[in-house]
Amino acid sequence: MSGLLASAVRRIASGLDCVGLMKPLSLAVGHIGRRSAFPILKYHRVNDEGDPFFPSVSTELFEQQMAVIARVYTVLPLEELTDRMARSAVPRNALAITFDDGYRDNLTHAAPVLARYGLPATIFLATGFIGTGDVPWFDRVALAFKTARASEWRTPWGETIRIEGLPQRLAALDRALEHLKSLAEKEMRAAVETLSSDVLVPAQHTSKNQMLSWDDVHALAGLGFSIGAHTVSHPILSQVSAERAWREIDGSRAMIEAACGRPPRVFAYPNGGAADYTDAVVRLVREAGFQCAVTTRFGVNTAATPRYELRRGGPWEEHIPTFAFKLAAYRLTEA
Repeated sequence: MSGLLASAVRRIASGLDCVGLMKPLSLAVGHIGRRSAFPILKYHRVNDEGDPFFPSVSTELFEQQMAVIARVYTVLPLEELTDRMARSAVPRNALAITFDDGYRDNLTHAAPVLARYGLPATIFLATGFIGTGDVPWFDRVALAFKTARASEWRTPWGETIRIEGLPQRLAALDRALEHLKSLAEKEMRAAVETLSSDVLVPAQHTSKNQMLSWDDVHALAGLGFSIGAHTVSHPILSQVSAERAWREIDGSRAMIEAACGRPPRVFAYPNGGAADYTDAVVRLVREAGFQCAVTTRFGVNTAATPRYELRRGGPWEEHIPTFAFKLAAYRLTEA
């Protein structure tokens, strides 16, 4: 969105909020058109660390967003929404809230906010990191640039990049992640190991308590969270063999069933863009017994949306009237 358009949207949203019309507008949007269209919101971290290498939504902002949602929307577990979608019984102004990967701050910071507003949510677990002290590969890369002792980085594509200050390190991190996500999985893992070597990262760093434990997962389930699967080790599934994809998909399902006593019904594709999964991967998710799967492709969902390619995303504006306005406006794209 251009700067001028973003500024105009912000002024319109502020004006509607100032005169008390934001809630009536949001409610009215749910009754426009013949089809119920529901968004699925996606979060990762919720905390107050303000670490640019590990972006998060602050607790205060998350609470403000949930307050908007609680006033206007009927929030349902993702499984229930997809069940209702199959029988054309999705309520107007329906919405689902989801979290990816399994960060512990989802329990310590997000869950209390959701409990105060009585809002259910789904958390998608990358099961290989639960209770292990390990973190996903992209967090290891972020840590490498955050703690780098070198002043420059020789990239895998042969360029030398200065990484002396925060802006340089963040820019290098973005370029590294973009490159790594384009590689075949074996090549990507080798590159991550090289990047995360002692040349860049102090050996004494620990990742303890960044991810949930299985006891934490049980606590979330007790608070009304539904538990979904997000593979074992968070590979991009279009970049691995069919056999490896099956081990990741069915392996995460089996680990959750063993730990929680019942299999998960919903799945989230790692990274989740159109290029990050294939028709063959979709078939494997279905064969593993999942009732639906979510992507990170933009849009809202209707009965016409493929069950195994549900749309999911923002808006994530920190300006709350703009958050409310865009959340209402996006639902018109499929109304």
